[in-house]
Formats: sequence, C-alpha cells, structure tokens
Amino acid sequence: MPKPDPKALDTFNALVKAAPGATVKPMFGNFGAFTKGKMFMGVFGEAVFVKLSPQDHAAAMALPGAGPFEPMKGRAMKEYVVLPPSVLADKKRAKAWVEKSLAYVRAGPGKKAAKASAK
Repeated sequence: MPKPDPKALDTFNALVKAAPGATVKPMFGNFGAFTKGKMFMGVFGEAVFVKLSPQDHAAAMALPGAGPFEPMKGRAMKEYVVLPPSVLADKKRAKAWVEKSLAYVRAGPGKKAAKASAK
C-alpha cells in the first residue's frame, strides 16, 4: 500500500479542517475522514477521493483527470471518485466537492454500532 504523499496529505488535512464534525482515522495505511461513522473522503498515496451521490459521481467523473478510487487495481469503491489535480489546486472547487460528499453521507443512515459478541 502506498504511503500518503505529503502534498496530498496537506490538501486532505486542509479540507478536513473545513468539514465540521469530521473525524480522521487511519485506513489502508493512509487516512479517511468520517461523519456519522461513514467515510466521506480520504487520502491514498497521491489521491484525494470523495464519496458522492450517483448524480454528483457522474459529474465528477466527467472532470478531466478524475477517476475511480481503486485501493487495489481493478477493485473500484463504487461511490468514490479521485479528484483531479486541477480541482485540488483550487481550494473553492475542492471544498465544494467535499461539501457535496458530506451532504450525501449525512443524508444517509449512520453506521450501525457493531454488536458485542456473546461468549
């Protein structure tokens, strides 16, 4: 697994700071940002990715340089899009995509708490 690229990690951290109530957790040797117990964005190597509604996903995938988030080659996480460098370089545009991601994840149900195993 790739380690987070310092520039991508800086971008990720700046975007998380602008996301009220977000928590950051290690994931795949990188980091994910969570709300309601669900990941809405993350950093993986040089990629910063967001989880989007089907409509926003299609719009994001149409951006030049965007692509599916594939932590393992050929295994895309279907609702996630890697934001292109041109978006990440523009703080307003990047924040707008993060806000869409947050709204989508917050509108859905929260993650159910894991049941304690009975022994």
